[in-house]
Amino acid sequence: MSALRALLIAGTHSGCGKTSVTLGLMTALRKRGLTVQGFKCGPDFIDPGLHGLATGRTSHNLDAWMLPAHSLQELFQRACAGANVAVVEGAMGLFDGQGACERGSSAEIATLLDLPVVLVVDARAMGRSVAALVHGFASFDPTLAIAGVLVNQVASSRHQAILTEALAALPSGPPLLGCLGRAPEITLPSRHLGLVTAQDLPQAEAHLARLAAWVEASGAVERLLALPPTMPNSTAAPPP
Repeated sequence: MSALRALLIAGTHSGCGKTSVTLGLMTALRKRGLTVQGFKCGPDFIDPGLHGLATGRTSHNLDAWMLPAHSLQELFQRACAGANVAVVEGAMGLFDGQGACERGSSAEIATLLDLPVVLVVDARAMGRSVAALVHGFASFDPTLAIAGVLVNQVASSRHQAILTEALAALPSGPPLLGCLGRAPEITLPSRHLGLVTAQDLPQAEAHLARLAAWVEASGAVERLLALPPTMPNSTAAPPP
């Protein structure tokens, strides 16, 4: 069996750039000849449709409210059949679920499936404080593996240097995987109920190509591919 690399793209909050990062990463990986399987935490139907455009495969929802742990694990393994990489997009902030516990959160999905987490941080109007934010997320649940950080909304080379220095000073903190520059041209269009659906995304192929180039420019793709394989790939047939 071939080895599967799997990860969960999480964020500090909604609107930090999770979906743009996820779609850019999926597209970049597919362009490298890899078979990418997408997933979305929770019941959201818009993001999985966008994942399908990027990967060419049906994306699946991983909803801990609707399915018990063993069913989620089986769904994940079956859907990953034939894939080289699995990319799970989180929902809201990493730990946002049922009140004061992780029930229903992206963190719960990462724990159930033993997935390393890549944390997307919106560093707009932020300098050294980014280290305090990342430290808080990395230490909040010691059982959760945060494999690295992607810093979004980086304004300039000077801003990048400040953020990089601050994160490098964290004792045993998660590594910085890449800095993503401000790029208004790649912002996904939205409407009153959220992002536009895959069917309504204008010039979808060109937009995905811009997202892939944006993620590639950060150097994150190479660093993510250097992460160790997560699990042996299942040979089971994908779910209908």
